[in-house]
Amino acid sequence: MQRRRGEVLDTAIRDAVLELLAEHGPAGVTMEAVASAARTSKPVLYRRWPDRASLLRDTLLGIATAAIPHEDTGSYRSDMLAILRGWARLFTGPQAPVLRAAIAAAAHDPELTAAFQNDVIGWRKQEMAALLARGIARGDVRADVPVEIARELGQSVLWHRLLVTGDPIDDDLVVQLVDDVLVPFVAPR
Repeated sequence: MQRRRGEVLDTAIRDAVLELLAEHGPAGVTMEAVASAARTSKPVLYRRWPDRASLLRDTLLGIATAAIPHEDTGSYRSDMLAILRGWARLFTGPQAPVLRAAIAAAAHDPELTAAFQNDVIGWRKQEMAALLARGIARGDVRADVPVEIARELGQSVLWHRLLVTGDPIDDDLVVQLVDDVLVPFVAPR
């Protein structure tokens, strides 16, 4: 068997983590199980990650950073359309069951909860605060916008549909959220 390196190996490892997470929950994501599923060795994993919590955190953060755009598009509206469309693709794509399993399992796994809240959601909070600051500087977001609410408002509807109601997540919903809820909420008065 040819030795895999770089991105090919990283992809195999992350795919193994997601597969194990979906099938067995976070308890099933052990360094031994990941090494076996990815057809690599535990020392290879330990050279990259000191423990399973780091491996889980990096895998979940990798999914979020790859799926959710964070570039400045030039306006608050277009930024939010891009971001919510990224979440919608993630929540309706092949990784949606893994996300649901990870969130459900996190309720019983403090390590996974901390990794998700601090790294994935923490990263999104920082990105959204920066997006709102850019909007304030451009003048399309009011200076007194409650950042703690504005940064979560649109995304929370998508998360609620993914985890609670199961209602459809589609582009019509994204556009309605942006145009009828988010833009009016942040618009200068």
